[in-house]
Amino acid sequence: MKNIILIFTWVFSLLFFEHAMSQTIAVKGRVTDGNQPLPGVSVKIKNTSTGTVTNANGEFSLNAAGTDILIFTFVGYRVREVPVGGRAVINETLSATDSQLGEVVVVGYGVQKKVTTTGAIASVTGKDLVKAPVAGISNALVGLASGITAVQNSGEFGSDKATILIRGMATLNASGRGPLIMIDGVERETYNNLDPNEIETINILKDASATAVFGVRGANGVILITTRQGKVGKPQINVTSNLAAIQPTVLPELLTSYDYALLRNEAQRNMGLAPSFTDEDIRLYRTGEDPVFHPSKNWIRELVKPFSFQQSYNANISGGTEKLRYFTSLGYFNQSGGYHQPEQDFGFPYKHTYDKYNIRMNFDFNPVKELNIAVKLGNQITNNTIPNGGAWGAFDKAATQPPMTSPGFVDGKYIEKINGLPAGVPNFNPWGQAGPTSTGGAFITEDYSSTLNTNLAISYDLHRITPGLSVRAMGSYDSYYLKNAVRRKYFPAYTITRDPVDPAKYTMYRSTDGGPYYNLSEGVAESNKWRKLYTEAAIDYKRTFGRHTVTGLVLGNFQRGHYPSMQFGLPTTYLGLVSRVTYDYKNRYLAEFNMGYNGSENFPENSRFGFFPAVSLGWVVTEEAFLPKNDVLTFLKIRGSYGEVGNDKIGGDRYLYLNGPYALNNGGYQAVVFGEAGTNMSRFNMYREGKLGNPDVTWERARKMNIGAEIKLLRDRLSFTGDYFQEKRDNILWVLSTVPELVAVPLPPANIGKVENRGYEVELGWNDRAGALTYWAKGSYSFARNKIIFQDEPTKAHEWMQRTGRRMGQYFGLTFEGFYNTQAEIDDPKRPKSEWEGTGLKPGDMKYKDLNGDGRINSNDMGPVGFSDWPEIAYSISAGASCKGFDFSVLFQGTENVSVSFSSSAAYPFTASWGSAQQWHLERWTPERYAAGEKITFPRVELSPDRQHNYQPSSFWVQDASYIRLKNAEIGYRFSSGALRRIGLQSMRVYLSGNNLITWTSMKYAKDPDARELWGRVYPSMRVYNGGVNFQF
Repeated sequence: MKNIILIFTWVFSLLFFEHAMSQTIAVKGRVTDGNQPLPGVSVKIKNTSTGTVTNANGEFSLNAAGTDILIFTFVGYRVREVPVGGRAVINETLSATDSQLGEVVVVGYGVQKKVTTTGAIASVTGKDLVKAPVAGISNALVGLASGITAVQNSGEFGSDKATILIRGMATLNASGRGPLIMIDGVERETYNNLDPNEIETINILKDASATAVFGVRGANGVILITTRQGKVGKPQINVTSNLAAIQPTVLPELLTSYDYALLRNEAQRNMGLAPSFTDEDIRLYRTGEDPVFHPSKNWIRELVKPFSFQQSYNANISGGTEKLRYFTSLGYFNQSGGYHQPEQDFGFPYKHTYDKYNIRMNFDFNPVKELNIAVKLGNQITNNTIPNGGAWGAFDKAATQPPMTSPGFVDGKYIEKINGLPAGVPNFNPWGQAGPTSTGGAFITEDYSSTLNTNLAISYDLHRITPGLSVRAMGSYDSYYLKNAVRRKYFPAYTITRDPVDPAKYTMYRSTDGGPYYNLSEGVAESNKWRKLYTEAAIDYKRTFGRHTVTGLVLGNFQRGHYPSMQFGLPTTYLGLVSRVTYDYKNRYLAEFNMGYNGSENFPENSRFGFFPAVSLGWVVTEEAFLPKNDVLTFLKIRGSYGEVGNDKIGGDRYLYLNGPYALNNGGYQAVVFGEAGTNMSRFNMYREGKLGNPDVTWERARKMNIGAEIKLLRDRLSFTGDYFQEKRDNILWVLSTVPELVAVPLPPANIGKVENRGYEVELGWNDRAGALTYWAKGSYSFARNKIIFQDEPTKAHEWMQRTGRRMGQYFGLTFEGFYNTQAEIDDPKRPKSEWEGTGLKPGDMKYKDLNGDGRINSNDMGPVGFSDWPEIAYSISAGASCKGFDFSVLFQGTENVSVSFSSSAAYPFTASWGSAQQWHLERWTPERYAAGEKITFPRVELSPDRQHNYQPSSFWVQDASYIRLKNAEIGYRFSSGALRRIGLQSMRVYLSGNNLITWTSMKYAKDPDARELWGRVYPSMRVYNGGVNFQF
């Protein structure tokens, strides 16, 4: 009886326990990596679709039965399975995986496990991009990935897009060097206007293995941008606000009127001319006691504000269920106040502003388990208001006008000229010169643009037919619209004259008749528009057979673009077929084959398509049995690839395989002329023969080889990636230069050019934790050197004159050897005679090297000087740390082996119509400065020299443009107290950040290394001081 009672009690207890364990309870907890919370960790109940993700504090909550098992997964960390066991609170710590087997990377037309990828791919996350408080994605990318070099030619609002190349230059065609840009799987060149808050990752594909699937468009590398998608879990709301002060990093250093007058007088004496300015003029410029007739205006400072403002805001929400996931984002960016507002009322806001609006809506539907429908909608709207022509209008004139041309506004009247200014001195107020005519006036240009990107993708899992099989299709429609509005108003322009009786008084009279010009006029025009349709369909296969894993892809795509402004107005068409097969054995031995077969209507009908294959192999050494798992060498992969890719951006007109049509010349210099000049000469219209076609025109072909290694040491804390690459490109469209002129026919360009490009890139990183402190550091170094193999260059008199065999963009000129300091040096009979001496050299003129030793200085003595105009070396160093809510990061970025050349006002401080001498001209050669041993960096000054000896291309005018820059810095603090959560906030982060903060450069003058125009016509890059706050709900 006793045993029966015990058995009954035991069974009853078991049934009670089972019932209790089957009851649903609220489970909550916190997931950390050591002492730091892990946001975004997936927490799911095993064998169900129920789950959630951790919030910004690593916290989660869900309902589960006591018998359930929770699965914790996060990219880069080991998967943990934890039984609930009836507990209401579960705190879990995740540890990093040895080789991050679960991490995936976006590749062309798909995704792959990072550990088995055999191509050269660099990745940047959206979190890295948002640290840079800049207007465009192109500038935010700088310094974040190896293999990328970038040059930002302008910092002007709305025009500050950087030019980006992957692994340097490999084609002679200047318009066909840029990479292919793909946004969510579709070619889209308007990536610069994306909001970084809506970007998940950017992957840079560099070798043939990674780009062969793009075939005829993949030779210059590919940038894949993936926008964010929703994840299963409660709605996550992020709101970010930024406010910044911005200023030009450098401005032209113009002279005062006093220094200008002294230097101009000196230049005139050097030419045997009488000085323009009297001693009294110079005294008045020095004292400033006559500001009307002896003004001293720094026109750049008059035009450009020392500080302007920038603001940006973003709000996004993401979340969803197993059936529906969503991500939506709204963004606004503004820059304003770059130029001063003139005193005159124009009847319209004379402002310098740039506004950008971003809208993003991404949805993923799963009506049934096997079916996924993805909808992606993106819209970028910009409105750019530019006063008086911007950098090539107002800024150009302000940088190239003398400081005494005008006092500006006197008694509310615009003074165009000063009557009595010495002859030969440019005499126009730059505000008027910046307008559409030389009369006083102002105008603004408003460029409004809207870009719409739409994607609809459907995929279906066919595992019921065979495991691993799936199909998918995608269609996209993009459109672009640009409207240009010009508002202009001319106002009376006056000439001011000193009263001959009373010098303290003056009179003003209108320089121009008013007429109808003073009325406000407006013009609105549709400047550009286009639309593009893209479709693709694919079959995917992925399956593991024991220790063997194979994947396969077959994809066809079609693209048609309608560009009304393009030559002939006909649509562009692109058609292609893509295939990829991969194999790996136990994640140890890797093989991959990629193929693109595609073409376009831009080539002859019988040769429009090309085949572009690539093969790659990899070996994960640390998966070998002979190398046991250890804490020193945790991962080692060696990979190599070889393949062929193409470039259809060959330059020139469309349909080069066709003969050009005959064109009608309506008069002009190309008309037929009969009769005698001045008596009965008449011009008649004529038809002119068009260009000859080239029936064999084709795309460029690049043969690429890459060898790389990826290493992780000390339990993944130390990482290294290195690649060596080589590319040989041919079929480059180029002009035939060795055909004799007696042929008398303008021959078409031919695919004759050949270029070689080779180099290497390395990345080294450290990531570690010490208690509550997490810290990291990363460095990258990229080197790419190209060489022209063939460009049909005629044989020159000397080897050093040849461009073939040298870098593209290499500067050529005379070799500067100092200055002639005495007349005896000039009179030396052994001195080489210059072809450009004119009336003779004088002390202070330049001395050049006679390369061929013939006793003459001429074009035969011009050889390579400096480097190319594109950097061969790009490097970056970044570091950061976080501890108990505090965080900071810093990024240094630089380039080496790059040159820029002076021209225009840098060389000519004085000319007839323009030329504002700058500070560096004060270091010119004079007998007194030479005798005193002062630093001399400029030849003696002259006015509009008829002798061109000092102004020939030479090493003197070519500067080393290498630099290192404190590109970004940020410091922040995250609040996550209970008080915040009681008002609905998960966390709040406040931060200070900056961009382009400090630049160290070896440039002597005009110290903006990115500027390619050193005389002031390019708006400099901007320095940004930013403060922001981020709220997470």
